[in-house]
Amino acid sequence: MSRVHLQRGTHAATLVIDNPHRGNALTPAMMREASDLLSQLAGELRATGGPFGGVVIRGAGDRAFCAGYDLATLEAETRTRPGLVIPELLDLVEVIQQFPVPTIAALHGHAIGGGALLASLCDLRYARGGVRFRIPTTRIGIVYPLDGLRRLAALLGLGRATEVLLLAEDVSTENGLLWGLYQEVSVSPDALSARIAEVTASLAARAPLAVSGTLAVLRSLGRGVDESQVQAWHAEWLARCVTSDDIVEGLQAARERRTPSFRGV
Repeated sequence: MSRVHLQRGTHAATLVIDNPHRGNALTPAMMREASDLLSQLAGELRATGGPFGGVVIRGAGDRAFCAGYDLATLEAETRTRPGLVIPELLDLVEVIQQFPVPTIAALHGHAIGGGALLASLCDLRYARGGVRFRIPTTRIGIVYPLDGLRRLAALLGLGRATEVLLLAEDVSTENGLLWGLYQEVSVSPDALSARIAEVTASLAARAPLAVSGTLAVLRSLGRGVDESQVQAWHAEWLARCVTSDDIVEGLQAARERRTPSFRGV
């Protein structure tokens, strides 16, 4: 039975990590399936290019967003593939970082280790009260993936990221909000779902080329890409936007005081 599902809606898609009896912990097979589902969706979105509000990542059940990499599997992996630690997770990380529309984490319960990595790599993170965000790598004896280190430092600043990573303690919901880990914290499951629905509907109403270009440049800044390459990508996306039909529509809609209808061209 599949433990990863992709649900498609009007404004967005939702990737559900469905392993609730183990805190939605990830196995290699689940990560491969998630990568395949997201890669297929990304290809379709790149081909159509139209408005789309993003992909939401959430965990099944009430207990956890994702408790990280399945520890029993991790132990076996370090014995059988010591030179390729968690390659499936790294593949999934790459798919998320290259996704053509916004990625949004809907967080509740535990977000630990690899689950914290998935959440932090998303472009936006909305949480429910009581989330436990923890990266226990120093308790286990392994160094966190490089992309995760970069992303956490970009989100929290080097000092806070160092504290979170070295102490390997829970980040409270209050501190997560204060430090910029979460965009917002909702008081109930319904409130969280409603807020994410609002966000994806708003994103679907924005100009697709402008959204994709902004994401591409912001993500490259967060990954520490060479400044000359960042400038080149920014110039490329800016040129695509200013020569698009969408900018004509956006300016005309502003003059006419109406909602624009973008097509991504």
